[in-house]
Amino acid sequence: MKLRFGLLCLIAIVGLGCTARSITLPDSESSAAQLYSDKCSACHALPHPKRHSAAEWPPVFKLMERRMRERHVPAFSAEQRSVLLGYLQDNAR
Repeated sequence: MKLRFGLLCLIAIVGLGCTARSITLPDSESSAAQLYSDKCSACHALPHPKRHSAAEWPPVFKLMERRMRERHVPAFSAEQRSVLLGYLQDNAR
């Protein structure tokens, strides 16, 4: 009985830890927030824009673009890049 209870607790803990956590994005109805959500959540959980400062976002963004190339994910257009980086910097900490 104790073993079964312990196993159920372990399954519950692991299951809860693996669920996706949703965040509330600033200006969530804007086209920029929608683009951010659509493009970036395709590969990973969305970090809140306040996770980084405005100065920190450009190198983080470059890293993500490099990872996209490595994984053969289609690159952002120049317009998408500008909108995404602008959104992140405008809503940074």
